[in-house]
Amino acid sequence: LRGKAGVTRYEVDNLGRVIGQAKADAAQAGSNLVTSIDARVQRVAEYELNDAMKQARKEWDRNTNEPYKADSGAVVVMEAKTGRIVAMASNPTYDPNAWVGGISAKDYTRLTGKSSNYPLLNRAIQGQSAPGSIFKVVPTAAAVNAGYSFNGPYQCSSSYSIGNQVFKNFESKEHGPISLGRALEVSCDTVFYRLAHQEWKRDGGTKPKKNAKDWFYKTAHQFGLGAETGIDLPNEVTGRIPDRQWKLNYWKANKDAWCKYGKKDGSYAEKIAYENCLEGNRLRAGDSVNYSIGQGDTLVTPIQMATIYAAISNGGTLYDPTVGKAIISADGKTVQEIKPKSHGKLPISKKTLAEMDDALAGVATRGTAAWRFADVGWPQDKIPMHAKTGTAEVYGKQTTSWFATYTKDYTVVMTISQGGTGSGASGPAVRNIYDALYGVSDDGTIDKKKALLPKPQKSLPKVRTDGTITSPKVSKDPAKEERARQKGKTDLDEQQLAGTVATPTAENRDTRRRRQRSRRRGSRRMLT
Repeated sequence: LRGKAGVTRYEVDNLGRVIGQAKADAAQAGSNLVTSIDARVQRVAEYELNDAMKQARKEWDRNTNEPYKADSGAVVVMEAKTGRIVAMASNPTYDPNAWVGGISAKDYTRLTGKSSNYPLLNRAIQGQSAPGSIFKVVPTAAAVNAGYSFNGPYQCSSSYSIGNQVFKNFESKEHGPISLGRALEVSCDTVFYRLAHQEWKRDGGTKPKKNAKDWFYKTAHQFGLGAETGIDLPNEVTGRIPDRQWKLNYWKANKDAWCKYGKKDGSYAEKIAYENCLEGNRLRAGDSVNYSIGQGDTLVTPIQMATIYAAISNGGTLYDPTVGKAIISADGKTVQEIKPKSHGKLPISKKTLAEMDDALAGVATRGTAAWRFADVGWPQDKIPMHAKTGTAEVYGKQTTSWFATYTKDYTVVMTISQGGTGSGASGPAVRNIYDALYGVSDDGTIDKKKALLPKPQKSLPKVRTDGTITSPKVSKDPAKEERARQKGKTDLDEQQLAGTVATPTAENRDTRRRRQRSRRRGSRRMLT
């Protein structure tokens, strides 16, 4: 990308006087990097993430008896067929102009300090947390690979017991005998508890067989979890799949501290430390059960889950996520396209993939995400939506909201730390992003003129011979403009920078749409 400085060489006499020009090397302009980021969608994504976090802080957490903190979050909008990033936002964020001309010690402390919750951290690729129920596509595939039928039936009871330990279904609901597809739709935990426990016992339990299959863990690695996705950005983290080897390594690193701190009859944390001291090197039944619903020691990043759901959408190909799209020379004549690159395939058959795809469509039409899509005017017949909700429990914190979705064109994944349920906290924002992408109104009609990017952008910007670029017209604030259009307004005099210190005014919020959807759903309870 970098150009070259021009150099002119002169001939001089013995007195240092210039007597002629020996050689001149002309300066070479650098090339242009074209990214796949769409500025309009990026602004909408930033706005919606920021607004979703503010809305979550207004909701009451019945478990902790205080409002949700919603202290951080991230969203990824990805082309499902290529892995190209259309938008990616992390919150809390900061103004990059803070670095221009040098940064003060005070500002640097604010950007790197705990009090501001580390805004320099790109949580889309560096934020890792338990995924909750959006992880269930992994054990679903694992169960089928292990020999279980997708159609079941499997008992979805209100709870599942292992010895004296009781593992409850979300809100203790039961749905009777159901298929794996229906288990995804209603997000039944106990179906996956049973399958994971059965596989754990089949592999030998705490005394594993020599060639234990470990389908549930093996499949997760094949889905690309526990490893970098290969995104063309620095400092991506890997997440964590807590398999037998990880348990052993982790126990060796922490055994001394656990044994020193742990007490048999102490506090909850002391009891856990005591238990880990004695048998933390073993994969226990409770570990496998918690892991099966994306809890326990499991950690993922938003970019990993976006890559997985994009693969489900495109037929099974895991693409390296990319921000770079092409390199164009300064005069526009030479173009080097950065082509999509695959790092693997989902370890499932076409039949299972089709069944899973149908189940995830069911989540959006008759499952836990229906109140964000089918029940509130989403045109499912024209733009088939697929979704999975997740509400992850983290010890000592409020629940983490996850919402993973895809169409044939895009994958959108959002997470909000300490934000509440998946469909409750992240759901409205993800729906609004899709509305902006496709130009969908509240009544389900599609206005192509309002659609920001109904199809992924394939063409590249035109570079003039003088090096300037013909760029598409971009609104100063597409998120606000979209709201103004839906309210019958066109005033764009107040610019709102999403995710910054500035606070949107009441007119900038999408209160109209949320009030309408709230009235439509009535007293329906929020689900994961």
